[in-house]
Amino acid sequence: MKYTTKWLTDKTRVEELVDFFITHKTDSYISHSEIMYGRALDAHHWNPELKEVFTAQLMNDYDYDDTSQLKILIIEDDNRKIIGMAVFNVINSPFKKYAVLEDMLLDQSVRGQSLGSKLLEEIIQTSKTLNISFIMLESGVNNHGAHHFFNKYGFQKVSETYILNL
Repeated sequence: MKYTTKWLTDKTRVEELVDFFITHKTDSYISHSEIMYGRALDAHHWNPELKEVFTAQLMNDYDYDDTSQLKILIIEDDNRKIIGMAVFNVINSPFKKYAVLEDMLLDQSVRGQSLGSKLLEEIIQTSKTLNISFIMLESGVNNHGAHHFFNKYGFQKVSETYILNL
């Protein structure tokens, strides 16, 4: 089977993207951004209204044109079925231009075929093209497979995140 990566440029596939995310997420995937954006209730529980919350975010919070700072990269099979996704946010701060890899998820059934690498390599190439200084990401504390994957690409741990529920 042949797999293709492409940047989403419109909202027509948002429902498919949200369904993909919900189908392939795990509890270990939850990190502080899932909690901050309301996709998770805490570090161990997804929001029961995840579909509505994530759909609203993708429909309302993001632009899908070439000038958008937030970019969504998908990988699809020959039948145009999404099998992987990455949400990539370019930040133009007064000090540096950098990116945040907000989400990256791959269908478990296609793991081990270097498709995660294909997604990440395209993100790295795009970052270089956009003169981005560095890419930040955060990952759930128990998402050890992701930690190993990103370490393999040279990502280094620079902080730990803590939460106090009130």
